[in-house]
Amino acid sequence: MSILKITNQMNFSVTSIPNTFVDNYMSQANGEFVKVYLYLLRLVSGNQDVSVCGIADFLNHTEKDVIRALRYWEQQGLLNLTFSDKKQLINISLLSPISDSLSHENIAATIEKDIRPASRVTNEPAEAVLSSHFKPEKTEYAESQKTSPSEESISAAIHKKHTYSPSELEKFLCKDDIMELLFVAEKYVGKTLSPTDINSILYIYDELGFSGELIEYLIEYCVNNSHKSFRYIEKVAISWVESGIMTLDQAKANTDNYIKTCYPVLKAFGISGRNPGKSEKDFIVKWTTSYGFSMDIIVDACNRTIQNIHQPSFEYADKILSNWNKSGIRSLSDIQKLDTEHKKNTATPKPQPNTANSFNDFSQRTYDFNALEQKILAK
Repeated sequence: MSILKITNQMNFSVTSIPNTFVDNYMSQANGEFVKVYLYLLRLVSGNQDVSVCGIADFLNHTEKDVIRALRYWEQQGLLNLTFSDKKQLINISLLSPISDSLSHENIAATIEKDIRPASRVTNEPAEAVLSSHFKPEKTEYAESQKTSPSEESISAAIHKKHTYSPSELEKFLCKDDIMELLFVAEKYVGKTLSPTDINSILYIYDELGFSGELIEYLIEYCVNNSHKSFRYIEKVAISWVESGIMTLDQAKANTDNYIKTCYPVLKAFGISGRNPGKSEKDFIVKWTTSYGFSMDIIVDACNRTIQNIHQPSFEYADKILSNWNKSGIRSLSDIQKLDTEHKKNTATPKPQPNTANSFNDFSQRTYDFNALEQKILAK
């Protein structure tokens, strides 16, 4: 295939699109979300007023679609949304995407960099103005020597996540272990980290008290389970803290236990892409601990559940296993014996044909067909 050459002969006003957006954000985003972001760039370059309703009309979207797109780009760290007390969107701040070179200088410069100023918002309920200035929360967050946080501080961190200002980020980025951690995280998730992603990593490191190696294992664990969202990674980190998992050895032991117990059950039920919920875990613990069943017995109950009701149900499987526990089942051979007994008890004898009926319950006559034939011929 020949090489294409692209030339530019345009002599009219244009909308600038950051190369980093095209290289690192656009390919992974929904096409409708990309349209919303490009239109925002157009509005900034044209210094125009805008409303959510206006964006929806121009792109032939619903207002909910527009809000959904704005929240997506906020999660990616390209926007900062401000809502009023009545939960109405009143301000959209465009943030500069982080460049490919993940370095202390580039991250700090990107976060603090301003782009062209935009228009002001009117007082209509659904109005939103495009503001070019990123204004971090005015919080004083003292950076001190990292120590193991107490249970009270961890509990507070779980319920209230701190948003790091550019100056706080700069202090963290001076540490070699943080830069190495961010580099490794990028390799695992396969994309340039957004400011929101970096804030999540620092939250897990600084507030939840995870070590660098534990965070690496956490990200590896989530990515291997097809979850690259840092919001999901945060939730897993919080669940580990609530379960008392604070070291790499504890995390490995927990995941090993998950692979041995939870994963085979979810696989038998055809469930993928998620971990079991609390009630589901309680069932699994009950089957493995209280009943002491081996995994092959539990999987057999799960398979029978699918065969009988054609959908996964921990409650239905629990009824099967509870009956087996009462019957003293301890191996697959015990289950086979129980099945055989059940078939014998439920088997019904085949009905025998009744030869005595009204049709043949009389004396049969006998005829001499040769004699009858001679009589007929004689006539």
